[in-house]
Amino acid sequence: MIFAVLLVHANRTLAAGGWEATGRLLVACIAAAVLYIIAHLMRAFRLAVIAMPLLGASFRTVVLLHLFVAPWSLILPLKTDELIRLGELARTAKSWSRPIIVLLIDRSMDGVVLIGMALLLLAEGGWNVAAPVAVLGTCLSLLVLAFFLLPVLLEQVQRHIFVNHYQDRALHVLALVSKARGMLDISRRTISAAPAFLILATLGIWSMELVAIAAILMAIDPGMLSLHGVVEVTLGRADASWRIMLLGEQPSPAITLATFVFFDALLLVWLWVPLPYGKRQAGEPQRVRLPAAAGIVLTGPGKV
Repeated sequence: MIFAVLLVHANRTLAAGGWEATGRLLVACIAAAVLYIIAHLMRAFRLAVIAMPLLGASFRTVVLLHLFVAPWSLILPLKTDELIRLGELARTAKSWSRPIIVLLIDRSMDGVVLIGMALLLLAEGGWNVAAPVAVLGTCLSLLVLAFFLLPVLLEQVQRHIFVNHYQDRALHVLALVSKARGMLDISRRTISAAPAFLILATLGIWSMELVAIAAILMAIDPGMLSLHGVVEVTLGRADASWRIMLLGEQPSPAITLATFVFFDALLLVWLWVPLPYGKRQAGEPQRVRLPAAAGIVLTGPGKV
């Protein structure tokens, strides 16, 4: 029902938007919609490659899960659509800890691309837009480093506690450290299992979205058709889409048109998803999952 209301609102706004209804604009919108669907399919494939070993879910189920949740990404503010995706992943995995790891890995893949976009905007003087994007990209990139560095550090913490502390409290701390290290370790192994695919998929995702925005700019505002202009509209659309959909804001013709075209595209795909996704969820078997890291092994005199 919510999607239907928003679809009517989107297309009314498109009809009254003042854009010249030319064949060129129609072709640009169709091309942008197709490219955006491809970008989301690539996001779904990336999520599946990350989630399969961690959750024991099938490739098809995770792809359908992503497409089932995708329209909310244009509606809910501050990326709160991730809570819906987390809930669906938790329903599939029948737990919460591993789905959280899946989402952290998935989002961390975008860090370097966001830093690159921020540097491009900064070179053109767009500090107001570049600063928050740079901070977000840096945080996501540091998260990837944490997946590789923290397990080693936590192993040393485990060894220190095991050798030097004997109180009951130490056992509780040791258990918590062990669980944290296990989660970080399986994150590292998941990334290490398919680094080339994750990198290429991430580059493909952002390339498709940038080209989709470029197609729209070419039709309605050729003067902005530059790499800087495309990046600026792409980031602006990501930030403003929920305000456009829910509050009726129109920050710029390109951002507004892109938001509605992308929403229509995702809804077109979504119409085919609920039935097969529901069947997959109902009959999803529990497959083998990537095991957590083993406990510490201490060797030497007096140690086992």
